[in-house]
Amino acid sequence: MTQKEMRLKRKEILNKRISKIYETVEIDGTICFLVDNNIVCRIDSMGGEYNALVIEYANNIDMAKKGIFGEDGNLFYMDEMSEDEMFNAMVSEMKR
Repeated sequence: MTQKEMRLKRKEILNKRISKIYETVEIDGTICFLVDNNIVCRIDSMGGEYNALVIEYANNIDMAKKGIFGEDGNLFYMDEMSEDEMFNAMVSEMKR
């Protein structure tokens, strides 16, 4: 399995796990989570030298629908974190 395939598989698994905690909405085929204060977030994949996942945030659902997300979150490196570690770190970040 390539690094990209591994990241996308991890993203899929984490989306399923996080959707058990937060309300989800699909925007342009992407699973997004509705968190406190109307914030919308999604998990994105970063390849190349990063090989990481990142949480991107939109200030509200309207901005999310326009694709206006900022990469405000930490990078979660595939080679540094297990699936469980990444899940816990992402949920913790989303609660901020």
